[in-house]
Amino acid sequence: MSGQSFLIQETVNNILSSLPESLNDTPVVLKDNTLAKQFNVSRTTIRTSIQELEKLGVVKIIGNAKTVVRVTRATDYFDISDQVSTKEEIIERYFLDLINKGKLLPGNKFSELELAKASGCNTITVREFLIKFSRFGLIDKKPRAKWQMVEFDEKFATELIEFRRILEMNSITKLIAKPQDDPTWAKLSKLLDDHREVLADFDNRYLEFSQLDSRLHYIIQEASGNRFFMQFFDVVSLICHYHYQWDKHDEYERNFVAINEHIEILIQLLAHNTSGVINAMEVHLNSARDTLLGSASGLK
Repeated sequence: MSGQSFLIQETVNNILSSLPESLNDTPVVLKDNTLAKQFNVSRTTIRTSIQELEKLGVVKIIGNAKTVVRVTRATDYFDISDQVSTKEEIIERYFLDLINKGKLLPGNKFSELELAKASGCNTITVREFLIKFSRFGLIDKKPRAKWQMVEFDEKFATELIEFRRILEMNSITKLIAKPQDDPTWAKLSKLLDDHREVLADFDNRYLEFSQLDSRLHYIIQEASGNRFFMQFFDVVSLICHYHYQWDKHDEYERNFVAINEHIEILIQLLAHNTSGVINAMEVHLNSARDTLLGSASGLK
């Protein structure tokens, strides 16, 4: 369940909270339309959320009938206390997730209405996000509220790589200089544990790497304390961390290499080994450069 979007996680929690504390002889049947109206989300979101509840054993689905078969437990709920919650953040997370999972590829067209229905946001919020996002040059506006994913070339990729190296090498030197009682070190320790947990079951969890990647590079970039650096994090994150238009055939192997590079960076950071951190970061950025250049249109 950890791979689901914030919207799905929030909706699952809302449905769980709405269920009775005990079950009697009268079955509790869930209706897509009723729940969609109740929680102001699309029926697609409701259906996906109920499927998650079926995995938990809370709901049984037979045909179109969706019946609650046990009471909820505290462990059924997602922990979303530190996740995004505004509609603007939800559509951004949802859109980036589509790209990450290969559901939006170069040349694909999509509409504002489709995104609004699928994400549970209104069309105004979706339109404002897409207009803002379009400045990165990765989507084109088309007539009648339509949009299209566009390609990036070798020059674009090279410029991005150079810019990323400047940002992250500057930030990581500031990160290593933070005092040992800074709360960032606890975040990095937890992140190292999360990396090792995914690596231990990598065959089944390798797709979770993109989330770990985004978390690590966000912490690194945050250490800069520079508001302008952070403003550029989203486009760097999209292309470098969300694997924009990557060939998926060797994703497992790429992620395996990258997660081990991450672990080395985190070990060196937590040891406060400046030269070790710089070397580990250089190795990781070089690997990311090779992958990004290889994924640029026409280079593979």
